[in-house]
Amino acid sequence: MGCMMLKRVFACIIVIIFLFLSAFVSVSAVSVVKLYEELISESFILIDGDTGQILVEKNVHRVLRPASITKVMTALLALENGDLNDIVTVSSDALSGIDPSAASIFLRSGEILTLEQALYAMAVTSAADASNVIAEHISGSVDGFVRQMNARAVELGALSTTFVNTHGMPDRNHLTTAYDMALISMAAVNTPGFNEIFNAHEYTIPPTNQRERPRVLRNLNRMMTGAFVYDGLIAGKTGWTRSSEYTLFAAAERDGRTLIGISIKTPLIDDKYIDMTKMFDYGFDELDSISFSAYELDRLIPVDFEGYEDHAAVTVHDDFTCLIPKAFSKDDIGIEYKIESFYTTGEDTDNEDPDIELHIRVVFSLDEPADWFGSFILGEVSATALLIEQVIEEDEPFPDDELPDSDAPALPVGPPESNENKQEEPAPTGSGQADSRIYFDSGYLVDIYRSWGWIIKDAGILIVMVVILVCYMIIRVKRRQ
Repeated sequence: MGCMMLKRVFACIIVIIFLFLSAFVSVSAVSVVKLYEELISESFILIDGDTGQILVEKNVHRVLRPASITKVMTALLALENGDLNDIVTVSSDALSGIDPSAASIFLRSGEILTLEQALYAMAVTSAADASNVIAEHISGSVDGFVRQMNARAVELGALSTTFVNTHGMPDRNHLTTAYDMALISMAAVNTPGFNEIFNAHEYTIPPTNQRERPRVLRNLNRMMTGAFVYDGLIAGKTGWTRSSEYTLFAAAERDGRTLIGISIKTPLIDDKYIDMTKMFDYGFDELDSISFSAYELDRLIPVDFEGYEDHAAVTVHDDFTCLIPKAFSKDDIGIEYKIESFYTTGEDTDNEDPDIELHIRVVFSLDEPADWFGSFILGEVSATALLIEQVIEEDEPFPDDELPDSDAPALPVGPPESNENKQEEPAPTGSGQADSRIYFDSGYLVDIYRSWGWIIKDAGILIVMVVILVCYMIIRVKRRQ
């Protein structure tokens, strides 16, 4: 009987140890580490389609060839500057210079169709001839449209991108990054009409003045019609050339959450679909949405610079929303108020000091209780602040219970460093989150885990072995008694 009881105690101890180890190593941390180890793409990124927050990334600033996902930018410009009912006439100039190996619907010089039909041909069958026809219609020439593509890329913050053509066929100077394509794709996904066109499984172009029979177009994107169909997919575009290998843009939506993914350079056709599916599953299943209202972020901060010692009342202009791993909560998010710049208004006289307004960055970071996980910058919003003496009369004391805690961590004070020589990385921006720059440096988590994770795993194995040995010795002693 005593031996049986010891065996039960032994089993309970083993279960408790495994539960302890499971809790000690963050579930979300392990899932993102596993994700990174499994993804094959040379460069990939997953962002929140509404805020632009980077959720997963690797080599996102490595300059690579985009292949046919270039057409996302072509479509964006067409939808921004044209009308779907526009009549488009094919010219010989638009058809010239296209690589014979490029996908095509074999348009003929003088053929007439609508801009909508040309866009569907480009999106569904990746027709390069349709891309050039669209470009000429929008800008008057293909070269003029390409210049417009590059200008729009700069506007979106895609500063490492250089487009040379409208369709993505190989050119040594036709280059982009996964980060830049995420910026471009985010703008496209939020443009009316884009998702409908880039989620079409099939489309029929009726007979034209040059064709007696209709053209039936079928999409070969396997996330739409093949073995990797993804629930919630709202847009997608595949790409391939010999030099670029396989590329993929995709966007999906579930329960009000929109995710946008980019995969560049996978060696096998299925790899890009597998990678995108894993990234989407992580974004939908492993992350929770956390929000702060602008009112919730208004507070007093200590200020000490340029001879001024006071407190400033901060007014935050925008709500803040981000996605964080489910292992964390809102209480794990740290908030820091950083003074970026200040300026004076009014005149400095003997009787009155000039008004001083501060420009503030409110920075949100995620701190893991276990030090080895590090810290993540989740994003920021802009704010302004006025010195307290400008908010209340000097002879009216500010309530003691409204002043900041004297034990609170010191905030950066003093005039900000000059930004003249500082180049900040642009970040995706989206509706409802103006003036925000969103980051989620999940790659840092992986680096930390790979550096220290083996200690945790080895320590856990050692603990289990010691407990098993102790229990075994106890059982042997009891049996001898």
